[in-house]
Order: sequence, then C-alpha cells, then structure tokens
Amino acid sequence: MHALLEDAGPGEDEIRVAFARSARLALAGLLVPPALLGLASAAGHPLRAAADPAFWLGAFAGFGGAGWFAGRRLGVGPRRGAALAGAFLAAALPVAPAFRGLQGLTGHESMLAVAPATLAAFGLAFALAGALASKAVGIIGLGGRGVAVCAAGGLLGGAFAMLPFCWAWLRLDVPGGSYLVMTLAVIGFLGSLIAPFHVAGLVLDRARNRSALARA
Repeated sequence: MHALLEDAGPGEDEIRVAFARSARLALAGLLVPPALLGLASAAGHPLRAAADPAFWLGAFAGFGGAGWFAGRRLGVGPRRGAALAGAFLAAALPVAPAFRGLQGLTGHESMLAVAPATLAAFGLAFALAGALASKAVGIIGLGGRGVAVCAAGGLLGGAFAMLPFCWAWLRLDVPGGSYLVMTLAVIGFLGSLIAPFHVAGLVLDRARNRSALARA
C-alpha cells in the first residue's frame, strides 16, 4: 500500500492517467441511454420496451470504448488494445446490473441486502479488470496482492455508487436536502468508476515499473 502512495516519476503513471480518463466513456455509456429515453418520454414518445436493450448496449459500448481509448493512449497496438477493451467489458458484466439495480431503490430496502451485493459486484469487476488488463498490456508480476488492491478499488467505487441510497436509507430531514441529494448523486456517479479505474491503473503502473527495475 505504501508503494501506491509514493509520487510517480515522469511518465511512470501513464496507465493510471489513461484509465482515469477512459472511465469517462464508461460513465457516458451508463448515463446517455437512460437520458435519451427520458427525453423521448418527456416528448410524448415513451420507449419502455427499449429500456433494457438500450441500457446494455450503452454499457457495453461505453466500457468497451473506454478500454479501446485507453489502449490508444498507451500506444499498445490494435491487438492489445482489443484485449484491453475486453478487460473493460469484463468489468461491465458485474457493474452494469449492480448500477442499474441501485437506480430503482427507494431507501426502504435493507442495507444488509444492498451493500454486500453492490460491493461484491464492484470488487469482482475490478479484480477481473486489473487481472485481464495486466495481461492485455503485457505486464507480468501483478500477483494476488495487485489483484486484491484492484478489488479494493472496486469496493471504493461501490461505496461511491451507494451514496444516494445510503442517504435515503438514513431518512434524515435537513435544510437543503434536495440539493444534498443531487450533490451526492453526482459525486457517487462519477466516483463509482473514476476511483476504481484510477486505482487499477496505479496498480498496473507500479507492477510495470517494478518489472522494468528487475530487468535493469
């Protein structure tokens, strides 16, 4: 953990930067389809039957595009870029349904039911993403510890995603509560993917740098 907190030298954190920036595409994939369907409904053209296909299409396009974009930024070539897109898609499989499930909660559900399922999904997603991404970009020596730190980043992302639900679950009545809810929703949405992708990228940077030092 100490190694994760050390300052990186010039060019030593390129995977972290690429992953953190690519996370925006994954976020867009989760946000845009529901937003477009909402606009269509507001305009008098509800498309309820398209909700499920649009959500999954957006999630896969967003996560896959994020992996492809990260590969382009890292200059790993088409084959490794495609493998990196696959690693990001693997993260979408547990994260997307967990994320969507949170959107339908009211705050009256049991925390003991919601928290384990959400955190487990995010932890699994980023353990997979870290392990597969390390192979995609040719990093050896990630090890179980590195995968565990990626999973911990996923848990952090799950905690961010749960912020609006946690606030609703507390049932606190405070002045300006609606603004607080909106703020928590924005922070939770952004942090749910940016934080774990940041952690995964940082772990891969450290593993790559250790491998380079070992070969020197």
